[in-house]
Amino acid sequence: MIDRWAPKVTAVIVTYNSREHIGAALAALHPPHVAGDLDCVVVDNASEDGTADWVESAQPWVRVIRSEDNLGFGRGCNLGAEEARSPYLLFLNPDAELPSDDLAVMLQFLESRSAAAITGPAIVEGSAEAVQKAGLMLTPGRLVSNALGGRKMKPWGCPIVPGSDPFETDWVCGAAMLIRTAVFRQIGGFDPRFFLYFEETDLCRRVRDAEFEIWAIGQASARHVGGASAVKVNEARTRKYLVEHFYASRFYYLVKHFGWARAVGAEVVSRLLEEVRRFRDRLQGRASAENAGAKRPFLRFPSRQGKSS
Repeated sequence: MIDRWAPKVTAVIVTYNSREHIGAALAALHPPHVAGDLDCVVVDNASEDGTADWVESAQPWVRVIRSEDNLGFGRGCNLGAEEARSPYLLFLNPDAELPSDDLAVMLQFLESRSAAAITGPAIVEGSAEAVQKAGLMLTPGRLVSNALGGRKMKPWGCPIVPGSDPFETDWVCGAAMLIRTAVFRQIGGFDPRFFLYFEETDLCRRVRDAEFEIWAIGQASARHVGGASAVKVNEARTRKYLVEHFYASRFYYLVKHFGWARAVGAEVVSRLLEEVRRFRDRLQGRASAENAGAKRPFLRFPSRQGKSS
């Protein structure tokens, strides 16, 4: 239910060991809250660093939901979205800062274009000043094409350059995403089977299938530390954990949207091409950047309940 007297936006932030970074994210959201335009819900995924305690103590204007388990990103967002009575939902990573003026630009665009359901800002990554891309959806054919070229898996994206004109796209990054609450509920929210990775890709695909538009808004800009909560506990173990989730989620996404035959075929062909490339690199005395891929899950879905790293 949407309350016409509620603020326009409910920000939902899912945390896991995010105590070190979430303060900046909340500080950026506080001015629109004071102005009466924004509510904020933090869903804490059983952090071990006191994140939930700190938010409740230092930021009493924020509603905190404590999960007894690590629900993952999508399920955590769904839980927070249940609290929303506003017409718009902002999904924001705890290590991302979105200034109030930039949020206003994204909101104004959605309010001015009824066919648009999602907007994403330019996202500047870390200290390297790299920017996030938006672009075409992953398909079995694109996965194989990617493996043939030996490139990383986002060659079909267009960078969202800060200050650039808006452009329509198939997906935007889930680190900072504004969506109409009614559309989010219409399509059933995030698929809870995704624990980590591809949940926003799947969401964007279902929004497009429902004949709504997705727009990248370069006139709005956010800064994203990137992976801040993921690497704090044990870097080697966490990297392995993230790799496992990436490939399991990718396979589930392909099966869900393209069927078993095309998904299995694409995964098998891409794995064979990568093995050929690794063998060639060894013959030439070069270390392959994909060596770690040999231990990754293959043709396996994500576990039904994710575990923390």
